[in-house]
Amino acid sequence: MIQRQNENQTKKPTTTRVGFLLIEGFSMLCIAAMVNPLRSANRELGYKAYIWDFVTCSDKPVSASDGMEARPTLPCSTNEKFDYFFVCAGMECNPDYRAALNSAMKRIAWNSKIFGSLCTGAYMLARAGFLDGYRFTLHWENLPAFEEEFPDLDVSSNLYVMDRDRWSGSGGLSSMDMALNIIASDHGHAVAHAVGNQYQIDRVRSADIGQRPYSLDELETLPASLQRAISVMMVNMESPLSIPEVASAAGKTVRSLERLSQRHLARSPARFYRKLRLERARQLLWHTNLSILEIALMTGFPSPSHLSRLYQQEFGLKPSAERSGPKMAR
Repeated sequence: MIQRQNENQTKKPTTTRVGFLLIEGFSMLCIAAMVNPLRSANRELGYKAYIWDFVTCSDKPVSASDGMEARPTLPCSTNEKFDYFFVCAGMECNPDYRAALNSAMKRIAWNSKIFGSLCTGAYMLARAGFLDGYRFTLHWENLPAFEEEFPDLDVSSNLYVMDRDRWSGSGGLSSMDMALNIIASDHGHAVAHAVGNQYQIDRVRSADIGQRPYSLDELETLPASLQRAISVMMVNMESPLSIPEVASAAGKTVRSLERLSQRHLARSPARFYRKLRLERARQLLWHTNLSILEIALMTGFPSPSHLSRLYQQEFGLKPSAERSGPKMAR
């Protein structure tokens, strides 16, 4: 720390201010993953390079999805200037105080160099028009429902997106990647890597890395041709392609694709394709009010009964039971 401090003695120390608007049920992990690297950067640099504040629309404490409570440090009416400000939400994507929320976001965005969202905070920005003409992201679980509500917006499936003065993170540990990028931009990669080491992070993931949706645990480790095949499947859910068409798009023969799929995914390409569509149907059941008929058609199944039969085989319950069941907080 002393060496880095001496290296920076010729520069006047600057303080970067970061703010968060917390929506009831917000993701505490998102906040912790962004604030703690900033705290560690202060320790590494030897001075308060970063300060942060929390705001709520009610000016009262709000609970995160894990039950932990967060208290605001500034009133919602603040005119404080921020370098970065993020709206953070969790499973609650449509709070009933939208007018107050929109008013607060408008004022805060005006006073922020970078204004954006974490996890499902993108819903709030989208409904208020802050994402028109921008590329952005949100958690993969919410992508199908979001695209249904906002078909004209340029939503990405990447971990995080930095588009001009709109930054967005998909949630979870992607917030740490964003924080480390901020630190690297302000103080260099050596400081960012030193901070990352405090959290056992061996690399800072770049913004062009995609999320791993559904059951794709290790997508990046799969052979490139199989990754291409899966990408083709994921963008062709409503009108599924034939396996020969998928193989051709991936640059493989059907026989070769079958071997790769069995070796790395433990099922045939057709069964894996079907599983992806069923998992997308599950996300639509959880996060939209679309009818089961509409969901069946959107995921390439010819009828609700066909979807229901295959859904029960895959997940052990019918779509109607899934929709009425409890949701796990993120």
